[in-house]
Amino acid sequence: PKNEITYSSAISACEKGGNWRTALDLLKTMKSAGIMPTAIAYNAAISACEKGLNPSKALEIFDEMKREGVRPTVVTFSALISACEKGQQWKLALSVLEEMKTTFGPNVIAYSAAISALSKGQQWEKAWELFCEIERSGEKLSVVTYNATMTALEKGLQWQRALDLFDEMKYKNMPVTVVSYGSAISACEKGYQWRQCLEYLDEMTERKIPKNVIIFGAAMSCMEKSCRADIAFQLMDRMNLEGVRPNVHIYNSAISACARCKLWKKGFELFKEMDDVGIKRDVVTYNAVLDAVCSQVDLAKQIFHEGVERGFYAKVSRLGTQWLELDLHFLSLGGGETALRW
Repeated sequence: PKNEITYSSAISACEKGGNWRTALDLLKTMKSAGIMPTAIAYNAAISACEKGLNPSKALEIFDEMKREGVRPTVVTFSALISACEKGQQWKLALSVLEEMKTTFGPNVIAYSAAISALSKGQQWEKAWELFCEIERSGEKLSVVTYNATMTALEKGLQWQRALDLFDEMKYKNMPVTVVSYGSAISACEKGYQWRQCLEYLDEMTERKIPKNVIIFGAAMSCMEKSCRADIAFQLMDRMNLEGVRPNVHIYNSAISACARCKLWKKGFELFKEMDDVGIKRDVVTYNAVLDAVCSQVDLAKQIFHEGVERGFYAKVSRLGTQWLELDLHFLSLGGGETALRW
């Protein structure tokens, strides 16, 4: 016969696949069979909603749980805050955290999830407040807490604070991850710290932390913003040596670096190379190459026409009988200049 344990196990299985609809059906079936769900079953259902990116359903289950007199646990609150984070609901995440604090006090897992929610909501000040609060509480901070806070600071252009936190992690001998390095390298990009960025890449090699396309993408953006096209090209060679396949973002950064460094030939060469390596160009690619080649009027016109044909600049022109209207919203400077000539 089915009992509370078999139902809870089935709901947990749904949680792993983010199959929230089945999880909710099982919860209903359980109650219809006269078996009262425990906190374990409710927690698994809330986690299924979190994995299935449905924060509103997670909240409904939470409310139902309290109505049924089942006491939420720390796991309940943490799963609910994670659901708010996935659903980009930072205000909701904070109110759930406040409710949790009144019963259980500070908890590092819940705080880390709330900091992630604030990071996604571009709320670096509040994320920093929570980090300081959980640090003062004496709770042992995790790598996840540091990573989430660094990301929030980096997104909020607080690159120096983010790098200070990264130094602190290493000073404390915490097991830094590829995510930690990703946040630190993105912080370098915000502060145009290209030398520091290269040091971090070398550190990753020393620590035997494999680099992925996201790490190289952040490093490429840093070189582009710092007008170091020469190093951007070296990074592409390094990717090749390390067996990391470039994506459209890598090429876009390299072409943009060419535009900033007035290397139109190299920019156009990379643009053509994308076809050879089977990487599909996007609107950012066309904007970047037009920035690079806009001094070469005929070539720029040719590339612009190709972009129009591919539907990237569908909104550029609206022809009336007596007028031509240009919408330059989706164009870079080089793209806009070419469109006006066109």
